[in-house]
Amino acid sequence: VHHAWGNHELYNFSRARLAQSGLCSRPAGGAAGPPDGLCQAYHCSPAARLRLVVLDAYDLSILGRDPDSPRYQESLRLLRDKNPNEDLNSPAGLKEPQFVAFNGGFSQAQLDWFDEVLKFSDENQEKVVVMGHLPIHPDASDRVCLAWNYEAALSVIHSHRCVVCVLAGHLHDGGYCQDSHGVHHLTLEGVIETPPESNAFGTVYVYEDKMVLKGRGRIADRVMQF
Repeated sequence: VHHAWGNHELYNFSRARLAQSGLCSRPAGGAAGPPDGLCQAYHCSPAARLRLVVLDAYDLSILGRDPDSPRYQESLRLLRDKNPNEDLNSPAGLKEPQFVAFNGGFSQAQLDWFDEVLKFSDENQEKVVVMGHLPIHPDASDRVCLAWNYEAALSVIHSHRCVVCVLAGHLHDGGYCQDSHGVHHLTLEGVIETPPESNAFGTVYVYEDKMVLKGRGRIADRVMQF
């Protein structure tokens, strides 16, 4: 089981508490993740020539952090620089509407680590599935529910050939696009909207040349050809 923390976890728990909970999927010792112990990104290989990279989309965020911490202060400065609204959850009038408090972003250290992981996968002819709570392509979102510096993450992905799919959540209506480099961006529908008397989930079947999502309830079927 691989958990990707999002804003709702961070509304209710500090990152420190989540790191000690069953919602922390990063391997102990941090060998598979960035050297920065504050970042919960990691990677693993669930099958031969297939790698999963779980990104920490709230590495930069004011959610779940001690207001006195350097990372909180850095995140607040960035957010206020981009969002002058009194309500930091409001995108009203913003040129970059993703800069709201319920979103977050990737530190440069995480992006550098991500680049090295993808370089390894390129060299070893692996296919990579990237996962994180926040979408990183505007065509798979509503242009508000995006990582703050989604373009930086996309730049890393597009400088390699190994990534086949990016899985995200956050936008409850879901979204999808295949970008100019052939990468599939799938934003899964929010199961939180599922009526109590029903169910919703998806199962992804992975093949050499495609991924097939079989959905139930709110989760839509999809075929993503590599």
